[in-house]
Amino acid sequence: MSIQETSQGRYVVQIYRSDPLGESPLRLCKRVEGIEAAKKEEKAFESQAGEWAARRRLVKEAKERGIELVSPSTQPSTPGFASFLEETYLPWARSNLDPNTMRARAPSVMILAEDLANTPLHHVENQIDDLVAKWRAEGCRYGATDRFGRPTNRKPRLITDAGINERLKILRAILGHAHMRSKVLATSPRISLLKRKRSEPGASTPVRYFMPEERARFLRYADPETADVFELGRMTGVRPGELFHLAVGSVNLRDRKLLVQAGPCPHCPDGKWIPKTGEYRAIDIAPALMPVLRRLIKGKPDTIFVIDSVHGQPFSRLVGSGGRFVRILKRAGLARKGLSIYSLRHTFAADLITAGRLIQEVAALLGNKPRTCELHYAHLMPGRTAEAVKAIKAIEPWPMAQPTTATGQADNPNSTVSTRQPRSIKAA
Repeated sequence: MSIQETSQGRYVVQIYRSDPLGESPLRLCKRVEGIEAAKKEEKAFESQAGEWAARRRLVKEAKERGIELVSPSTQPSTPGFASFLEETYLPWARSNLDPNTMRARAPSVMILAEDLANTPLHHVENQIDDLVAKWRAEGCRYGATDRFGRPTNRKPRLITDAGINERLKILRAILGHAHMRSKVLATSPRISLLKRKRSEPGASTPVRYFMPEERARFLRYADPETADVFELGRMTGVRPGELFHLAVGSVNLRDRKLLVQAGPCPHCPDGKWIPKTGEYRAIDIAPALMPVLRRLIKGKPDTIFVIDSVHGQPFSRLVGSGGRFVRILKRAGLARKGLSIYSLRHTFAADLITAGRLIQEVAALLGNKPRTCELHYAHLMPGRTAEAVKAIKAIEPWPMAQPTTATGQADNPNSTVSTRQPRSIKAA
């Protein structure tokens, strides 16, 4: 049992107990706020772990004595996955989770509800391998229409490990809710994500930022409106959703600040748009971006968006891919893996890191924690490592010992050894 303080006033309570039968051990973990809540959860974990260990010891003693164990005639029934999803989890999620999170999870939740249907919750863990095999075989699953009722006509494509892991994360969150909050599952579910295999020798991951020559090539083929989107995203590092929901009133040219904050949107549910993290942040405007912003907001009221679009369209779709941005990438010969409209955010971070700015500064501008920024955005432009290794210097060798003659003097004429003759000792 341990209580660890992760941040100011927030604690992680966890417990580990080995299984007397030599099977799966018991692991319990929960994040709480306040030391009193942590101590209360610690007592609950101790009680639960004690009961579990006592039952396992009784089973072990019965097996050692040859006593046959008979299951009770009526097993405690657990609801089916689809019914639990509709009656318990979704009502809780709609009132406790961010609306943007709910919209992002909606396609995966629908797929899980279709594939698991009325499978009992305590049997879901046994279906993981079959689910992953099914998802790999069928690829990405798209609906016949989008949320506006228009036909999608999207071609099927293979699903990546990241897409499978996203579904497994959501499934793990649903089962975790069934165990921790609803108390429907007696044990915590253990669903492992797919591990990323090592690449083949010689394989490399394509960079997710625009190289300097790629930026010039994109702007050469882009129309003026898409070029403004490109420059605005490249020099601010905002997410695409934040870029297309940036209001004129959020641009403060006097203080050179760009405000990322919630605001009204006629195309969002409930008529309000909320940032991904739900937090307000201010971004300093680069001097090179000032002329572009002055031209974009000139004569517009504060409630109008800086970039006129319908949730990113026609430039890009906020959900999925496509749009004018992707067409320009193909036209310019830049349709390589790793490049998308989100690459503008990576390009912003790569420029700052390459310029030697601190990771804390970059994280503050991106709206991430320094650790997250270090893992996902700490790119270096090519050639910077070649400059870095120039700081490595060779070790100067020690001076070699000079050979001496019979008189004890060095042969080297440049030697600093003194050649003065010693004084003679007078006889007494």
